[in-house]
Amino acid sequence: MPRLVELGSKQFVRFLSDLWTQRNWQTKIQPRGEGRFLVQGQRADGTKGMMLVLPSVDTEVTEDHVRGFIAHAKKRQIDVIVVASQGEFADEVRGLATNHDVKLLDRDELGETVENEGMEESVRQYTDGDVYETAEVEFGLPFDLPEPIENALSSLPLETIQERISELTGGGDGDGGSGGGSDGGSFRDRLPSSLDDLKSSSPPSVRVVVVAVLLLVLALGSVAALGPVVNGSGGSGGPSGVAISAVSTAPSSSADMTARWNAQTTSSITVGNNTFTAPEGEQFVVVAFNVTNQGSSPGSLSQSAVVLESDGVRHGHQPLRNVSAFGGGLFAPNDSKTVWTVYAVPEDTKTGTLVVQPSNEDTVVFIYDDSLAAEPQTES
Repeated sequence: MPRLVELGSKQFVRFLSDLWTQRNWQTKIQPRGEGRFLVQGQRADGTKGMMLVLPSVDTEVTEDHVRGFIAHAKKRQIDVIVVASQGEFADEVRGLATNHDVKLLDRDELGETVENEGMEESVRQYTDGDVYETAEVEFGLPFDLPEPIENALSSLPLETIQERISELTGGGDGDGGSGGGSDGGSFRDRLPSSLDDLKSSSPPSVRVVVVAVLLLVLALGSVAALGPVVNGSGGSGGPSGVAISAVSTAPSSSADMTARWNAQTTSSITVGNNTFTAPEGEQFVVVAFNVTNQGSSPGSLSQSAVVLESDGVRHGHQPLRNVSAFGGGLFAPNDSKTVWTVYAVPEDTKTGTLVVQPSNEDTVVFIYDDSLAAEPQTES
């Protein structure tokens, strides 16, 4: 049985979220402290799912880890309950899971799922190209990064930069450019998806080049794709809002869609006669978009396609009962429409980056527009 390669903690959580997304779940990731994460999901038919994730490979998952979670999920009448870990499950946990109809996912189970469903590419976006566990020799970074550089690199949306660098170097599909394909992976596959990957997952020679490239990225504004960082203050969120930026997937000259945007941070929002308060320990980031389809055929940019990435976690939009903020996500040719969305992020979040999911077929250029009201829009 193939065994899934070990992933970094946040990469593991995001892979699990992607796994549910590919199965038509709308997901949201929430850090829960002590190295734990919660992935919540909902399907169009109303089915609700909840996954407790303990990413550490050193964790033996015991009954104490999961009993409270299972009771909480049962109380909320969750339809699909899952516990996932890169560590080992104690026998008592397996018995508890059987008795309460809880699905357990370890790297053996996930490796089999990846193989059976052909999801290798979904895994590779979080690794150096490996999918299944093999004997590896780890290398250390041949020098220590100065703290200011390390902090700057940590703030970058590295996965999105991977895509942009790949486009600029002609390595996106692995079958173009000089010498393509013979080494089993493109330049993009060799780039790190996190600072931890940069430190521990590539040969030193590759890492030296990558650090140099990323420093250039910092100087050039994330390969000309990272827009201005906007202090999303306003509303009842006080003066210290989350600093928001946005990463385009194409330049304005060739993008299918133009999305002018503005953002604010707040603890509550009012839509019509209803007021929604951010969950305990979290705050809302409200983002308004004026989307223009620049093409001659209908375009799409769904609410679930735009996520807010912060501290290595991608936050999907916060569903609000009986509120349709984005319409159907379809835009007629040469038509403009103002839509909005909201994200719930931890209260201590300082920065965030708007990112378009790779699954969105139409390319988007983001343009910051401070004249756009960053507040819920009432449908006409």
